[in-house]
Amino acid sequence: MVGVTIRARWLRAMPAGVKLAALALTSVALFLVTDPLVLGALLAGVLALLGGVGALGLLRTLKPIGIMLALAFLAHGLLGDWMLGLAVCLRIGILVLLATLVSASTALSQMLAVLDRLLAPLRWAGIPTRPIAVAITMTLRFAPMLAERWRMLTLAWRARSPRRPTWRLVTPFILSALDDADHAALALAARGGFDRR
Repeated sequence: MVGVTIRARWLRAMPAGVKLAALALTSVALFLVTDPLVLGALLAGVLALLGGVGALGLLRTLKPIGIMLALAFLAHGLLGDWMLGLAVCLRIGILVLLATLVSASTALSQMLAVLDRLLAPLRWAGIPTRPIAVAITMTLRFAPMLAERWRMLTLAWRARSPRRPTWRLVTPFILSALDDADHAALALAARGGFDRR
């Protein structure tokens, strides 16, 4: 995780499979919750967890998607359902923080090993599973990278303008994220792509 060190040894020592399973179950459970008050309480619980493991720096992860969450909330409001918009934004915020916490406390090789085992049945059907495993792992890894990208864009804005950075950063942020994804794809291709597992 960029700029954040997880101090809790017990979290770093926890098996990757346990953390990924907990993340998956939490994701499913969150989509069964519709009450914004309950989701707000869960977000407070996640913040308490981050504080307990010394990872409050992960809050920076929400900055890159803050404007997008605000736009999603506004869109729901314009459609007449503010409460649904609030619930959606709270869910996304919780999931981004938890996914980044898992990514920050788990080695890439451990996550790939777990996903390879979980996806093994697909290989019996002739489906290569390594691309799927890498895609899932990189999705988890990209959250902190996007947070750092947003921070760099904000610093660049402040170096050039006395005004506070606003929605104008969204376009360069999206373009730079797509550029990062393109570079990641080229790097994978240069290393021979994926094996056929």
